[in-house]
Amino acid sequence: MVFRILAVATVFLSAVAPAESVPAAIATWTPWEQTLTSHTLYATPYQQVTLAVNYTAPDGRTFKCYGFWDGGATFKIRFMFPAAGTWKWQTTCSDTNNGGLHHKTGTVNVINYAGDNPLYRKGYLKVSANRRYLVHANGDPFLWIGDTPWSAFVAATQAEWEGYLKNRAANKFTVVQVHCGGCSDWIGRKKADSDGNTPFVGNGPSLQWNPVYWQQVERKVQAANEHGLLVYICAVRQPGPGFLVDDARQVERFAQCLAARFMGRFVAYSPIADDLGSPLADAAGRALRETSPMHLISAHPRFFLDAAITFHGKHYVDFAGVQTGEGWTYDPYKKEKPTPFSTPLAARNAIEFPLALYHRTPPKPVINQEGPYDHPIESGRVPLPPRKAGYWSFLSGAAGHTYGCFGVWNWGVPIKWFPCYDHKAALDLPSVAQMKHLSEFFGALPWWTLEPCHELVQTQPDDWVRKMALAKSDAGDLAVAYLPDNTQITIDMRAFPMAMAAQWFNPITGEYHAAAGTAERMRLGIFSRPDGWEDALLVLTGSSRTRQSQEKRR
Repeated sequence: MVFRILAVATVFLSAVAPAESVPAAIATWTPWEQTLTSHTLYATPYQQVTLAVNYTAPDGRTFKCYGFWDGGATFKIRFMFPAAGTWKWQTTCSDTNNGGLHHKTGTVNVINYAGDNPLYRKGYLKVSANRRYLVHANGDPFLWIGDTPWSAFVAATQAEWEGYLKNRAANKFTVVQVHCGGCSDWIGRKKADSDGNTPFVGNGPSLQWNPVYWQQVERKVQAANEHGLLVYICAVRQPGPGFLVDDARQVERFAQCLAARFMGRFVAYSPIADDLGSPLADAAGRALRETSPMHLISAHPRFFLDAAITFHGKHYVDFAGVQTGEGWTYDPYKKEKPTPFSTPLAARNAIEFPLALYHRTPPKPVINQEGPYDHPIESGRVPLPPRKAGYWSFLSGAAGHTYGCFGVWNWGVPIKWFPCYDHKAALDLPSVAQMKHLSEFFGALPWWTLEPCHELVQTQPDDWVRKMALAKSDAGDLAVAYLPDNTQITIDMRAFPMAMAAQWFNPITGEYHAAAGTAERMRLGIFSRPDGWEDALLVLTGSSRTRQSQEKRR
């Protein structure tokens, strides 16, 4: 197929004048693209040609990025411009004799974005000045509330994907996490996407990505951005059937091309998914770091703290990823005897894993990238509700949390080894509404000022499923405590320099409930949860914080 396209291109190449950029107006932080036409036909353009491009800002700053081959004689360069004014670009091609790709130049007139898309309005993500959370380019904190449609690149049609995105945006999710290879082996789709396109063609030295496949992937990414959702692309080193996963050169090449394709999109990357450290993971991470100057990189490790700690120290990792998981008591990737999940272990990990990474140096934002999933109840086991892991994680140092659901991650494809919900039913489970409440709860507070202080909670139960968590601001004018299944909480109030107003939040209904009286400066404050609630959040605020939070909710 590829070679037929190239043959057709030969007919008109001689009649095509060298492409020159026509100045055009584009808004800041929105996708910009320039198509270039190669003057030379290559047997394997994906492998043979490296196309670099330098962008020069109005103030003289420069950004080095890359272009990518997109089928036939077509190459493309992409960017998102962070500032208004006239920008310049110039390409450099590894084949300096190719007049269609080498030393192409142009200018772009950039104006300020005036719409209401939060991504385009606020800009790319970066790490905060204190390295504890993520912020947009304009400095606004970014609240990471993720979902895991892992298999969507291969399993979802575009129409299904659009409906899913509308649902998740309405439920206040801000991130979708997708497996670069679509989990094709896990869901039994081993060769192609929903339209029958494979991600790669050829093999060995002739291996190339299939542009048609990756074009549908980018349509999904662009649609997510248009709904205000960041796409976190995991397992970059394992991008799908036909790829040479054990070839470091191919891993690096794909990472470079992927970064070029998504330079004009709101994405973040992980070289791995559910994996451990390896030279191949590092190869992908380094290539992403070198070729994607504006996107953040993390790592989605396997459900063990040691794996998360390994990646925390990698130079290419901007924010630390952890997977607290379902309470795995064995590693299914190894030949170990399966043993039951442990709900207490899932609860303990949701507290201890983020806390351990939070206290490591150098500090990096911590995101719990996969907690316990919502799935049909198994006989003899009470699963941990996803919301509970979310509140524990946020109050234990995490700056974000990702939800999961069977029926969504596998896109409705039956899984022999685990019960699943129907895909459409899974979109509107009660746990989804509870994640919306979680997003709205933290969105109404300056959550980025909270620091874990579990030691202020007195008389903790021994059972990890009932462990309470507390975080407070350094100034002591805001605190949030989580009661997973407790009728009351006793707090050492000497850490607060002022009288604190108290109120309750119901994580199941999203409702606030006034707490009686004000917590004066005393040694111990005892607060009783409203009757009939399963779990609860206690919010303590100084007088100025109280007024601000009330105005925010209005």
